[in-house]
Amino acid sequence: MNLHALRIFNDVSKTGSITRSAGNLMLSQPAVTAQIRNLERELGLKLIEANGRNIQLTEAGEALAAHSRRLFAMEAEMEDMMQAIKSGREGSLRICATELPETTLLPGWVVGYKQQNPRMDVKLLKGNSNTALQRLRDHSVHISIVCGSWSIEDELIESFTIMEDELIFAVPGIHRLAGKEVTRFELMEEPFVLREEGSYTRKEFMSLLEASGIRGPRSTITIEGLKETIEAVKAGYGAALVPALSIKTELASGELSKVKVTGVTIPHPIRVCTNKQEAMPAHIRTFISYIQTEIRERHHDNHG
Repeated sequence: MNLHALRIFNDVSKTGSITRSAGNLMLSQPAVTAQIRNLERELGLKLIEANGRNIQLTEAGEALAAHSRRLFAMEAEMEDMMQAIKSGREGSLRICATELPETTLLPGWVVGYKQQNPRMDVKLLKGNSNTALQRLRDHSVHISIVCGSWSIEDELIESFTIMEDELIFAVPGIHRLAGKEVTRFELMEEPFVLREEGSYTRKEFMSLLEASGIRGPRSTITIEGLKETIEAVKAGYGAALVPALSIKTELASGELSKVKVTGVTIPHPIRVCTNKQEAMPAHIRTFISYIQTEIRERHHDNHG
């Protein structure tokens, strides 16, 4: 079936007039009439008949008009969908993040982004750094968000820092070292809550000990999970090395306090990772732009 002729017939079926449709379509009246006649010959059915100055549809014309309206409505819907995807307003967004950004940052970012882009399908997954990067490699996610200044030695993955953070030593607010500055040797006299083997935070802690020539804290417990580690410190068991962002509320309330260690600063940047092999779709760029704006606005609010 000739779609050009069908499109002309569809307009005529709505206007009920060759003249009005010719104006709508910017065609001559004879050209509109010729296309209708060609369609009738192709189908072997009469579709329109004269009704004074206007036209009316035959039974076959009514049936064809109903289907053609649905067809071209679907065409318009498809065009709108493709434009939405092109402009970043519609699509599927899959994100994998490590524990800190997944629990502290992304819920707010995803909710805000979804409110601005209701037609976007968003899926948020959690995993450690290795899992997050592997999901990028196998194209399971569009973006992975990880923490730390460790080197990502993978030619398939590129990353950039989206937000700065640091690892700090935290103690209960009533601890004798709360808010004080001490040497690393003095701090190691305290009991410590350590993260599990394989944790980036634990690796940073152990690297600090090795660089300082310190054997380790006098007493430790090992706990799996950031949230659980923080809860152990809040319960009163000594100190722990944790991301500053993870205890922002507790620091503000005084429930936990930072212990400054002379000569020790441990950057802990939040990084966005993408797969170099994939061209970045518009909606991924839109999401990254959204969280960059959120971070700038939060920074402005916090610093006036």
